[in-house]
Amino acid sequence: SDEGFSPKFNERDGEVERKSLNGLYVVENGRPRNPAGRTGLTGRGLLGRWGPNHAADPIVTRWKRDGSGNKVAHPVTGKNILQFVAIKRRDCGEWAIPGGMVDPGEKISATLRREFGEEALNSLQKSPEEKAKLEKQLHKLFSQEHFVVYRGYVDDPRNTDNAWMETEAVNYHDETGE
Repeated sequence: SDEGFSPKFNERDGEVERKSLNGLYVVENGRPRNPAGRTGLTGRGLLGRWGPNHAADPIVTRWKRDGSGNKVAHPVTGKNILQFVAIKRRDCGEWAIPGGMVDPGEKISATLRREFGEEALNSLQKSPEEKAKLEKQLHKLFSQEHFVVYRGYVDDPRNTDNAWMETEAVNYHDETGE
């Protein structure tokens, strides 16, 4: 209801991306409508923006290895065991894939790397020397080939009739386990 607030829905609005990953969405009475339907809550709720709120979720995997560096196979299936990085959320204590919101003007690739560093590697608490070493490792991992696992709407408890979460989940595989 702020005077002068007139976002450009379904397009880039300055540095803010208001396009949905799922295509055009309806704007009714100046408010975007959740493309997945009604939630029972109107307004922006706990989300930062009206309309789509973009997030990025890096899924970092590696093969389980023994002390000698050999891949470990499952005893029954004989298939190599794939591991992934998870974090324990401070707010609810549940396990999750690291990830977070895309900042205005930020590329998804930068968000994926930043969020992984902050949430999985605690990069904000590191010394300048540790940060520099970590940056090199992150650059190596996040500049390699990757696979987009999912792009689109997310069923999130914060979604409302007028604001919703969307994500891009991307797999980066660390073949060497470094």
